[in-house]
Amino acid sequence: MNSIPLIHYKKDQNSLLNTYFLVLIPLIIFSFYKNGLLLYQNNLIPFKSLFIPLYFYLISIIVGLAISLLFKEPKKNNILICLILSLSVSINTNMLIYPILLFIMLVLTKYLKTKLKIPFNDLALIRLFLILSLLLNSYSYLNIAEKLHKFNYNLFDTFLGFAKGGLATSSLLILLICLLILSFNKYYKKYIAISSSLAFFLTTLIYSNLTNNPSLLVSVFNGTPYFGFIFLATSFEVSPSSYKGMFIYGLFIGILTSFFVIFFNFYEASYLSIFLISFLIPLINQWTNKKYLQT
Repeated sequence: MNSIPLIHYKKDQNSLLNTYFLVLIPLIIFSFYKNGLLLYQNNLIPFKSLFIPLYFYLISIIVGLAISLLFKEPKKNNILICLILSLSVSINTNMLIYPILLFIMLVLTKYLKTKLKIPFNDLALIRLFLILSLLLNSYSYLNIAEKLHKFNYNLFDTFLGFAKGGLATSSLLILLICLLILSFNKYYKKYIAISSSLAFFLTTLIYSNLTNNPSLLVSVFNGTPYFGFIFLATSFEVSPSSYKGMFIYGLFIGILTSFFVIFFNFYEASYLSIFLISFLIPLINQWTNKKYLQT
C-alpha cells in the first residue's frame, strides 16, 4: 500500500510517543544552556532567572496532566503536546498568562475538533494564539544577550542555535538530529518534514541569491521554521497518509512558509502555514487517492 503504516495497537502509539520524548531531551538541554546558563555565566541574569526555561516545561506538563484528567485521556499524549508547544515560545512570554492561555486553547480546540467536520492542525492554531501571552510583555524572541548584541554570532553560530528563536527552536543542527532519529520510527511521517524543509530551504535560498539579500540566510539556517515542520506538520491525525500526499502537503507548507518569511519576516511563519494548509488535506487526499487508483 502506498501509505505510511497505520497505528493499530497501543504499543505502536507508545513507540512513536517515546521517540518524540527522546528527541526532546537534547532540545531541552540546549534551551537551558542558551537561555539560562550562558546568560548567568555572563552576569546577564540573576540566579533565579536561570530556571525560566525549566518553568515553562514544568508548567506545560502540569497543564497536560490537567487536560488528561478533565477529558479522561491518556496522559502521555497531552503532556507531549504541551511540551512541544512550550519549546517554541519566547523567553519573554508572560509566565502567568501562558499556562492559562494554553489550557483554554487546548480545551477550545478539543471542542472544535468534535464539532467541525473539516480537519485543521490544532497544534498550529494553539501555537499562533500563544502569541497573546507574549504581547503582554513585548513581542520579541531575543534573550537578553541577543538584545544587547553581547556576542558576535556568525552564520555557523546560527546553524548551531545561537540566534533569535523560541526556547528550544533555534538550533538547526539539533533539529536535524531529531529528524534523523524520528525517521527511524516507521510511524513518523518523515516525508512531510523532509519535503517541507527542503521546499523552504531551497525557495528561500534561491530568492536570497536572486535578490542579493544575504539577510535571508539567517532565516534559512535558523532552526525555528524547521521545528514547525518536524514537530507540528507531521501530526499523525491531521495530515495525509499516502507518500504522495505527504510530499505535496509538505511542499505547500514549505513554500508558503518561505513566502511569509521573505515578504513579512514573520517569526510564526511555519505555524501559520501549517494551520492554513491543513484545510487542504481533504483535497490532497482526494487527488492523491485518485492518482493512486489509476496506477
